[in-house]
Amino acid sequence: MTQYDAPINANDAGFKRAVLKSQLPVVAVFWSAREVPREQLNAVLEQLAADYAGEALVVKLDVADTPQAQARYSVGKLPQFLFFRQGKVVARAKGMPDAEMLRPWVEYLLERGPKPVTKKPPREQAPAGEGHPLAVTDADFDRVVLEAGVPVLVDFWAAWCGPCRMVEPVIEELAREFDGRALVGRLDVDANPATAQQYGVQSIPTLLYFHDGQEVDRVVGAQSAHMLRQKLEALL
Repeated sequence: MTQYDAPINANDAGFKRAVLKSQLPVVAVFWSAREVPREQLNAVLEQLAADYAGEALVVKLDVADTPQAQARYSVGKLPQFLFFRQGKVVARAKGMPDAEMLRPWVEYLLERGPKPVTKKPPREQAPAGEGHPLAVTDADFDRVVLEAGVPVLVDFWAAWCGPCRMVEPVIEELAREFDGRALVGRLDVDANPATAQQYGVQSIPTLLYFHDGQEVDRVVGAQSAHMLRQKLEALL
């Protein structure tokens, strides 16, 4: 097996081979030259790759070349680090770090240390829904949903959709019931087509469940409050 002591680059075409099929644990780094200081990030990743050569693989993923992977793993804020073990995400970290900040995450990835604790701002610990669903938009989806410190249920709907009106009272009920424990939101697909397209929402209502910034479940069509409640409870 080839031993890499430097980061490698991958695009959507090579993502499966480089990340999902890797024999080693992988630190997958989503980044963009428009949002991230290239030289600073490269220095951090080069040191990390050298320190863990033969133990873990560092893979750089420019979001311009990996739109499918970015959508699949709900990557919003950049840079974002996804830690893969045997093809599955076991942790993620966001923001511009240094090598020492990343080291505990890699140790966790290698099963040699505990999972680092990420501190959220107070507003993310208890989203202020006040017992009502939050209106989510393309502009604030990453901040409100992907960076939330609690599980999130998002109802993709439209004003002209009859079944959506049937689901609305259920969504209101869940927002009251889970206030302070989970976030319940609604996204109008007509007013916010980009997010609907990103998550492949074709029929509505579609209800997506998110945990730690990643889609973990979805339900299509009008469903009972009992079923939707069970799925949200399972994420708490």
